[in-house]
Amino acid sequence: MIFVTTGSAGFDELAEEIDRLSPELKEKVIVNIGYGNYKPKNCEWVGYTDKFEDYVKKADLIITHGGAGTIFTCLKSGKKIIAVPNKRHEDDQNDLVRKLSEGRYLIDCENLDDLEKCVERARKFKFKKYNSPKCEISDRILGFLGDLSNPTPP
Repeated sequence: MIFVTTGSAGFDELAEEIDRLSPELKEKVIVNIGYGNYKPKNCEWVGYTDKFEDYVKKADLIITHGGAGTIFTCLKSGKKIIAVPNKRHEDDQNDLVRKLSEGRYLIDCENLDDLEKCVERARKFKFKKYNSPKCEISDRILGFLGDLSNPTPP
């Protein structure tokens, strides 16, 4: 099963393109359109859902917008991922997707016209397993709080 997520704000161009391609893909496609306006006609779709992680677990391939939260949730699942940065969001999406693609953690689909080729490539591609780095935020907060409770005399 291919799970496509367009982000909470929606990415109608991605939903439209996967809807156009879905009959040719010969497998079940479910599109999470978020609050987007385009409603697919050739495949299943859901709007905003609290079952996002259930869809991720069931998927063989995930096609996602370039949002960091979604990408890292999907990377932790160990699934094959194609990321399509939303060109309407000129932020760090493109850099994040490019760097993760260079590391072989996902496939960067820079142009929606290349989505079908990216899906075919993903079927044979050797994705690198993503391991989350150790989070040190809590250690730093505790260290900072410890410094506050033991101030250095002037």
